[in-house]
Amino acid sequence: MRILFLLFSLTFYLPGYSQRSETVYRTKGDSIQNYYKVLIPDTVSKGLLVIIGGFCGTPIDVMQETKLPETAVKAGYTVVIPYLVDDCSTIDSKNLYQTRLESVIPEVIKSYNIPKDKFIIGGQSLGGHRAMFYTEQAYKANNEKIIKPNAVFGVDPPLNMKRLWDTFTYLLRINFSEISIEESREQLRRFRIMYGGSPSQFPKNYEVASSYYPDAKDGGNAKYLKSVPVRLYCDPDINWIIENRRGSYATMNATDLSGCISQLKLLGNKNAEFVTCLGKGFKPDGTRHPHYFSMLDPEEFILWANKLLEIK
Repeated sequence: MRILFLLFSLTFYLPGYSQRSETVYRTKGDSIQNYYKVLIPDTVSKGLLVIIGGFCGTPIDVMQETKLPETAVKAGYTVVIPYLVDDCSTIDSKNLYQTRLESVIPEVIKSYNIPKDKFIIGGQSLGGHRAMFYTEQAYKANNEKIIKPNAVFGVDPPLNMKRLWDTFTYLLRINFSEISIEESREQLRRFRIMYGGSPSQFPKNYEVASSYYPDAKDGGNAKYLKSVPVRLYCDPDINWIIENRRGSYATMNATDLSGCISQLKLLGNKNAEFVTCLGKGFKPDGTRHPHYFSMLDPEEFILWANKLLEIK
């Protein structure tokens, strides 16, 4: 059944400046998931920036962690922050997120009169992986309904689901950090449901689900980004990982991110960047943590985006 667009929306003005913000709920009676926040510039839109939060990350969470949305809308971009699947209470074993995202993009472009050829997508953690995967499918599929981004970015996203399984297995085994133990136990449970079991049992399922898979030819799905500008941000604070998680470089997302960029460069991508943000990751309360959106510099990002999209 086709999901009706703009079944219900709330509109208000953002405090401090004149841009409007709308929250659009796509399923009648459901305000928990399948919705998105739109930040609307007070000028003609220069382009679309889609920002996806991490695991269970709502639009409000995203706006608390980074000033990128408000910086982008002030610069003239229409900003969309989706929350299409409630990760906290559901397991997206059918990749419903991808299907919903594919339908959201053209609807937003049409509804908010956004230029079709000025589109960047990205996100933090799981959101970065989802942005990468969406972009890969857009360039892989011969389907005009999947709007192709001009560029994609990720802020410390896990890209290789096999490596992530190995990391969770290791953290559970060493039994060091309570936070790591709880997260690892829950994520391994989810992986068993989503992929059928372990990578050794179902290697193809892990390859298909990964946005970068070093065991596959040309990096698996990553090969579809060989002509797409890609930015992967990372705060590779190995000492923090050692002291707080008893991990290593092998347990860090930096392993996937650096490998993916190297693979893209091998494929001839001259616009693939590994952006090092050592020491710049912090929680909204100021606590040091190298896995937060705060590592991205919003002002520098907009300069990059404007240059890439030829926006003055």
